[in-house]
Amino acid sequence: MIMKNTLVLFCLKKTVRLMLLITAVATFSYILVSFSPIDPVDAYLGTEILKVSPEQREIIAKRWGLDQPPMERYFNWASRLIQGDFGHSTIFNEPVLSVIGKRFVTSFWLMFLAWSLSGFFGFVLGVISGTFENSILDKSIRFYAYTMASTPTFWVGMVLLTVFSIQLGWTPVCCAWPMG
Repeated sequence: MIMKNTLVLFCLKKTVRLMLLITAVATFSYILVSFSPIDPVDAYLGTEILKVSPEQREIIAKRWGLDQPPMERYFNWASRLIQGDFGHSTIFNEPVLSVIGKRFVTSFWLMFLAWSLSGFFGFVLGVISGTFENSILDKSIRFYAYTMASTPTFWVGMVLLTVFSIQLGWTPVCCAWPMG
């Protein structure tokens, strides 16, 4: 009985800490975005900004709730999020959960493939490294492993995009969704 209570208390503490962390990150992100010098309507319109009248800009701002004070917008967003309403995507013009749902299967298989390949190659390189301990091959594999472990993932991604998409032209740089 004591073990069960300890486990429940541990899980409760971890859940409360997770909720506090999510709340802090969401609040901090919202504050950073709110104080950004970039106008969201201008960023949304992009090159089409010259074709849009000030009245149309006001309609867009009102539709997004940008005519409300920042605190009111934040609490409206948070209360809708708690109720399960993730909002409406301005890029795809449909509910956010619908956008996530459409891309979930593709993302899942991409993640599965990446994990499988990294597991396979990690195992093979580990066996090779263990077989030829302290050789040039082992030192090269260890150097590669330490370098990849200490390099930020987003930077590796940008380097891979540059090599395979820009220099070699093997993969597209953009457009993971249909144009328009």
